[in-house]
Amino acid sequence: MDIGGTFTDVVVLSSDGEVHINKAPTTPADFSGGVLDAIHEAATGLGLSRPEFLQRTDMIKHGSTVATNALITRKGVKVGFITTRGFEDTTLIMRAVGRVDGLGEDEIRRVTSITKPEPLVPPEKIRGVAERIDTEGAVIIPLDREGTRAAIRDLVEGQAVDAIAVSFLHAWRNPEHEEAVAQLVTELYPDGRIFCTLGSRLSQVAGEYARANTAISDAFVGPTVRKYLANLEAQVRSEGFAGRILAMQGNGGLTSHDVATPISTLQSGPAGGMLASAYMAERLGHKRAVTADMGGTSFDVGVLDDGYWRYADEPIFERFRILMPITDITSIGAGGGTMSHIDEATGRLIVGPESAGARPGPVCYGTGGELPAITDADLVLGYIDPDYFLGGRRKLDKAAAIRAMEEKIGNPLGLSAVEAAAGIVRIIDSKMSDLIRREVIKSGHLPEDFVLYAFGGASPVHAVGYARDLGVREIIVFPTTPVFSAFGIAGADLVHTRLVTRAYPLPMPAAELNADLDALEAALASELERDGLEAAPEFRRYVTLQFRRQSTGEEIRLPWDRFTDERIAELPAIFVAHYERLYGKGIAYAEAGLDIAGLRVDAVGRVAKPELRPVADSGGTLADARKGARQAWFEGGFVETPVYDERRLAAGISLTGPAIVESPFTTVVIPPGATLSVDPYRNLVIRP
Repeated sequence: MDIGGTFTDVVVLSSDGEVHINKAPTTPADFSGGVLDAIHEAATGLGLSRPEFLQRTDMIKHGSTVATNALITRKGVKVGFITTRGFEDTTLIMRAVGRVDGLGEDEIRRVTSITKPEPLVPPEKIRGVAERIDTEGAVIIPLDREGTRAAIRDLVEGQAVDAIAVSFLHAWRNPEHEEAVAQLVTELYPDGRIFCTLGSRLSQVAGEYARANTAISDAFVGPTVRKYLANLEAQVRSEGFAGRILAMQGNGGLTSHDVATPISTLQSGPAGGMLASAYMAERLGHKRAVTADMGGTSFDVGVLDDGYWRYADEPIFERFRILMPITDITSIGAGGGTMSHIDEATGRLIVGPESAGARPGPVCYGTGGELPAITDADLVLGYIDPDYFLGGRRKLDKAAAIRAMEEKIGNPLGLSAVEAAAGIVRIIDSKMSDLIRREVIKSGHLPEDFVLYAFGGASPVHAVGYARDLGVREIIVFPTTPVFSAFGIAGADLVHTRLVTRAYPLPMPAAELNADLDALEAALASELERDGLEAAPEFRRYVTLQFRRQSTGEEIRLPWDRFTDERIAELPAIFVAHYERLYGKGIAYAEAGLDIAGLRVDAVGRVAKPELRPVADSGGTLADARKGARQAWFEGGFVETPVYDERRLAAGISLTGPAIVESPFTTVVIPPGATLSVDPYRNLVIRP
């Protein structure tokens, strides 16, 4: 399952390889309601009651936006922060870039209106205690235990905090003092009512500001996430579920729900999409793919290069940098619920980034939305059938969408409702193509080098529109596209990740690096053991390298499991080749020397899952799949456009646009000049 901003998606995988998909509206007031509704829809689709379905289910894998939502809406708990004396203002001062972190380009341009974000922990709830550990991990000043006890009591009893975050200056190198604080919290409040989180448990990476944010954010959302997962477990257990519940993490892997670090569940849905993309890229033989996920609220882009995705160095959530291994996915406000309006000062048409979400939703939902959204524009242009949304479960009000388009957009600009809708689509397609271009170029490639995977309920409607602008030659729309992130979560393995900061000049003794790898792998194996993994885990090892005196490095995957002196001697050549592929031939400065800046290890515990199999050619024809026709807007006018049922398009069938292909949960728009064919996995292969 994957909770999105507008819909909660569910994918059911059976032991014989069958895949069933469904979805239900997200319920932001209580996310478990939407989850149970989605399970109910999945059960109904299989002819079962929800209890019958849950009793026959072996495993639930769950991607959640609970942590993200708590951060965005600032509906976490009261947090107290304990840090090294003299560094109490670190999170308040931020960094120079902190003033604009998380802001869009339009917001950054308005220099006079930019303010720092409101801190999650105000100054009166911050306490500094005497302690100091140096960058080599040596204790310089022992922890003042009595002073720490007093600080804890003051925060809990004087400031009424529900959670305590701890982040000392160099605890990433030696967590001894932070662990002592956690022990004191337990001694003082043994009933467990005070949630305590340590920066050193979350990240062993240098960077006092981002690591402090990580601890504070985890404490802020922790009780909410834990309560949600516990309540969800109680509800499904009460209906007969007896299997395991696994929580999706932002690193692209699962962990047991009862030991999941709350902050690690940030970006868990988009990470599922990246995981599904990697799985399909391997199946289809695609070395490079760019992922384009357009749901109800956002448009998320990731880059898959040779089966490998990057982790964001310091992902930003709600304007705060954190230090967690989160899949590198960039988002903008461009989903089906993204609203449009006329800027009062300039008279320009503005599309996004605000979304109508699940409530009130687009105008055509009839649930209180007033500003035209992308879904309203698609409906006005004839791309979406108002009687077949969610397979006919929700009827859309096209007349209301046309009225809102005229009143809010068309009349102020002197345009018809249709012209206004076409303008909205053109703007949002351009925004999406700009984001894809920027992310692909950052990877050292050009868009035409990539296959584009279009998923999420809204992406197939717009895919050709933004792909043509990029020069992309091939788009893939999967049978599971409307719930692709949930499909990735369904196929996910147990994964734990550890990153550590290290500062080693090369060459250096191999034994020291191997000792670091040994320690990381032992810790990760222990975490997987707590998850209940019985088989030996697989390890993926990475090193961050930089030319001497550079302030940032680049990560590469190690082609071996352990270092030797000979392999260390090979690292400069490997890194130079990688660096010049990213930034240009001849730009590497190997003469400066090379430093290791960090190590990362992923531990993967394989979880049994069904395999997708190609389907045999059924002999079906294009005529068999035709549902009818309707007027759709292409190239400045309405065109009579044939409509096909995606479920009846057999492998081997091909067609030329204009055409519309419908499934219960998404619509694929094929403009004139584009072609579509169906591959052996029943993927729709579109050539713009």
